[in-house]
Amino acid sequence: MEDTMSSTIIDGVNYGPLAALVGNWSGDKGLDIAPDDPGKAEEPYYETIMFEAIGNVGNAKKQTLAVLRYHQVVSRKSDAAVFHNETGYWSWDADSNTVNLAIDTQIQ
Repeated sequence: MEDTMSSTIIDGVNYGPLAALVGNWSGDKGLDIAPDDPGKAEEPYYETIMFEAIGNVGNAKKQTLAVLRYHQVVSRKSDAAVFHNETGYWSWDADSNTVNLAIDTQIQ
C-alpha cells in the first residue's frame, strides 16, 4: 500500500491537498467573452500560474498553516497584452482539514 501522506510533504511541511499544485502551469485555450455592440466580443487568451511552497506560518499562536504563494498572468493571444495579473496565497490547516484563499488582484 502506498503512503499517500508522504506525497503531501515538501521540505518537511505537510501541504495536504495543496501539494499537487506546486510548480508552473500554463494553458493557451482560454476565450474571454464580453458584451460588445452589437453582440459580444471574443478574445482568445493564454495564461500562466506559478505556485510556490513557502512553508508554515503561525496564526494567532494556536494555528499553523502551510502556505503556497501564487502568481497568475493572463494575456491576449492577439497582442500579448496582459489583462489580468493576480497574486495571492493558498493555505492548508491540517488540524481543521481546511483550505483558505487570500487574493490580491491587480487588473491592468
